[in-house]
Amino acid sequence: MARLSRLLSAVCLGIAATAAVAAVAVATEYAPVHRTPLHRGESASNARVIVKFKERASILSASASTTASAAAAGGPQKAAVLGGRLGLALTDGRILGERTQVMEARGMSSAALAASIGADSDVEWAEVDQRRFIQAAPVNDPLYPDGLTAATPASGQWYLHAPGIDASGHDVLSSINIEPAWAITHGSTAIVIGDVDTGITQHPDLDSKMLPGYDFVSDIPTANDNSARDGDPSDPGDWVTATENSTKSGAFFGCNDNGTGAAVPANSSWHGTQTAGILGAATNNGAGMAGTAYTVPVIAARALGKCGGYDSDIIAAAEWAGGMAVSGAPANAHPARVINMSLGGSGTCSQAYVDALTALRDKGVVVVAAAGNDEGLAVSTPANCHPAAGGDQTPIVIAVAGLRHAGTKVGFSDIGTDVTIAAPGGNCINTSSSEPCLYPILTTINSGTPTPVAGGGPYTNSLGEVRLGTSFSTPLVEGTVALMLSADPSLTNADVVRILKATARPFPTVSDTSPQPPVCTVPVSGGTTTQDECICTTSTCGAGMLDAGAAVARVWAEAGNTGVGPVADITSTSS
Repeated sequence: MARLSRLLSAVCLGIAATAAVAAVAVATEYAPVHRTPLHRGESASNARVIVKFKERASILSASASTTASAAAAGGPQKAAVLGGRLGLALTDGRILGERTQVMEARGMSSAALAASIGADSDVEWAEVDQRRFIQAAPVNDPLYPDGLTAATPASGQWYLHAPGIDASGHDVLSSINIEPAWAITHGSTAIVIGDVDTGITQHPDLDSKMLPGYDFVSDIPTANDNSARDGDPSDPGDWVTATENSTKSGAFFGCNDNGTGAAVPANSSWHGTQTAGILGAATNNGAGMAGTAYTVPVIAARALGKCGGYDSDIIAAAEWAGGMAVSGAPANAHPARVINMSLGGSGTCSQAYVDALTALRDKGVVVVAAAGNDEGLAVSTPANCHPAAGGDQTPIVIAVAGLRHAGTKVGFSDIGTDVTIAAPGGNCINTSSSEPCLYPILTTINSGTPTPVAGGGPYTNSLGEVRLGTSFSTPLVEGTVALMLSADPSLTNADVVRILKATARPFPTVSDTSPQPPVCTVPVSGGTTTQDECICTTSTCGAGMLDAGAAVARVWAEAGNTGVGPVADITSTSS
């Protein structure tokens, strides 16, 4: 099947940066290693596609390959019938809906299978069931810290505070100004955040915040927990061994090194644990970190494992998290009003994503997704998805780009007209390998390598556990949206997008680096021309820099309220 390469050389958006900080000052964050999309986890002889049949397709009434269990599941199982027509040995896969299912075949590529099936008169569309990956910055760049073992963060949660000049004398312009939002609401327990990611591990700052979730990873090797879909969304680890990475015939070829297939191992990323911490870590508990929407509960819908995850599993996880029925899974007792998708892959948005994201939008669910980390290339899927022409044009996803502390585009972030808004993605400006990274994203993590440690609850920091990537920009926006909905649950999706854009702060027109970087340009779809740090514009990085305080205050005011909200202002938080 055709698999997309990770936007990082590691499985997780927040995997530790392991390369030494360069000893010279530079204007950009890193010198990335680019992926080869068709090689990471690629198998040219094992095809996997998602098929949707037309509403009155004759094949839907065919009896062949229809079992009692398939009928009970409420969806098609038509591989034998369709395969007979096409002269292909097709295998039934996961049922996704009344007319939609996964099909698999051997001896051909997924693209070829999709083309063959898509030509059948009974088929509405057939698309490659691609893998998508957590969105973190490359971990093998020499401008990222390496070999530093001290565990004390140097700069804490700079990204949550008001813009200003920090203790180091640097202009910090992209921080999201959360405290005015907290003066209105810390978040409502009636608003649930769905986190579609690698699952979660035990952590003192998360254990009290998580609702019962579900594991949607259907491929057992990818799941890495000896089972397919089940009710346990905990993260068993997504490590890939050197042998797995270098075996061309294996399922995980090239996963650790952007497709070259070198004998390189990678420890587990604990990516879902990291995004969950930014979304809603327990706060004012005298320990650890503060979450963005810290009294809003979080539900994990696990869709990623070793070497990412398939579109069909990601779509099912998002639909379930948003309260939609998913074949074979129990009903979600705690439907999410907002869904975080810190994941993605290259290519145009597929109809399968458009259908799912449109259905979620129509239910009033706000989906926020990472723009991607391909050094200024076009925005990843599903962040690049838009409503189908001719219908409701309210956005079906909010795409988030990543910023440096100074408000310029961080080198790894993708950009373009698909971006809705930008938020901090983490960056290092150090000039010596002995210095800590000044502006990483601090969050929760597990201490296990490669398997999780029970109760293992450390935090990322500025030295040995540095986190950078649009995967971390995304939950900052997601948490802000949860606070907006907490302040006024009647907000529509259109209201949320309108207010985020209207309250965003303008991008700076100069950088703190010398020489000055160029102005960002809109990337060409499918192009390979990269852009490192650049000056953001509204056509490349969205409407502006996220201002959480201004957004929640606007919601509060538009709802007819004055003064502070129903909860006390935050005067101290754990850090």
